[in-house]
Amino acid sequence: MAQDYKIINIYIDKNKALYGAPFGPSEKYGKRPIDRLFLLMPGYNDEMLCAFVDRLFDKCDSEAAKDDVPPSIQTYLKAKSYKEAIKNLGLLVGFYSEGDGFAFTPTINTAEKGFVMCDDKVFELRPNCTRKEMANALSKALKSVRVGQTEEDSTK
Repeated sequence: MAQDYKIINIYIDKNKALYGAPFGPSEKYGKRPIDRLFLLMPGYNDEMLCAFVDRLFDKCDSEAAKDDVPPSIQTYLKAKSYKEAIKNLGLLVGFYSEGDGFAFTPTINTAEKGFVMCDDKVFELRPNCTRKEMANALSKALKSVRVGQTEEDSTK
């Protein structure tokens, strides 16, 4: 059954490497990252960034998410837990709906709650935006992501 919206997670590390996780249908959660992770290493240009995001959205709903396996970022980083895996990462969450377009929401990585979305910093684009508009919005959104846990949250 096709969904009317798509979700992606774009994790970013301190070196600006991007780890993309497309979502698929989940019996337990509705939608969850599928068991695939796509990488974009530092040194990428605007076109490479747009192609990376296009690929992530294209892979959404291509398979069902496996509710009984750890998230792909945890597996890739060989972490014992999701909390350990994301400790030194930031996250940009991407949404796409054919009628509404794109929205990219940065998060704050807290020690207690994990990633919390910054609803006041949503970067929106119309469905038929240009590559230049997409690259500009993605660059701004990625720059607004805090990488690693915030000091005030990790000391609570």
